[in-house]
Amino acid sequence: MVNDELIEELKRIIRTKSSDAELELTGLVEACRKELELAGIYGTEIDPTYRQAIRLYCKAHYGYDADTQRFRDAYKSLRDAMALSGDYQKEGMDGSNTDMEQ
Repeated sequence: MVNDELIEELKRIIRTKSSDAELELTGLVEACRKELELAGIYGTEIDPTYRQAIRLYCKAHYGYDADTQRFRDAYKSLRDAMALSGDYQKEGMDGSNTDMEQ
């Protein structure tokens, strides 16, 4: 579920006040979360880096801005850095990192 505060922030970032944008932005946030999970990244919007990834994803995929490719590249770079950092991996129930177990 996407909280209203995040949607309002994203509306400001993409420079719209329209309530029609809320449904599309909600879908983009959910798609971004799933893409991050597929890359092995788990987090919450409370984390500033995770939240920035969502912002960049939405800017890259919402509308037809001339800077779309620049935002896509920035999102991909951030996503890759997050995946490599190890800080966003899912941990096992006992607190151990499931990717480190062999």
